[in-house]
Amino acid sequence: MKKILFLLMTVLVVSCGMLHHNADDIINDMRDARHAQYVNVGSGLLGLGRMVSPTLSEASLGISSVQVLDLSKCNPNVRDKFRKRIMDLTKSRSYEEIVTNQTGYETRTALVRRDGQYVSEIVLVNASQASDVMLLIFGHINLENLERIVNDKSNYFIK
Repeated sequence: MKKILFLLMTVLVVSCGMLHHNADDIINDMRDARHAQYVNVGSGLLGLGRMVSPTLSEASLGISSVQVLDLSKCNPNVRDKFRKRIMDLTKSRSYEEIVTNQTGYETRTALVRRDGQYVSEIVLVNASQASDVMLLIFGHINLENLERIVNDKSNYFIK
């Protein structure tokens, strides 16, 4: 009886771990795909930018690091897998979907993970026939600055 109970508990723990979806996991899995482009702008580089330009907008917004994943040049199978993972992420309870704009074949989605009154993680995804790009922004971001970051296409999505 103890063995069966232990086996059921193990299956439960493993299944809960598999259901946990995280944007960072998606980037870590997909960044090594052939022709994928990945950039991580860490806190050190952002700190250097703040020293050079104290008026840097990201400094005042509370952003501590940014990761960018571009799968535009990857094969369609990789891009389809990426889109399915993003769909699973939008259904996850870990993130709150705040914006989804769909025009033609282009879909732009913004998800956030809150930490009390602040946002600790912003996920911006732009998916179209021409490109699949994901930005993962970490920080301690005020809710007032959230709209400014999400709507600022020019800085985060270069067309």
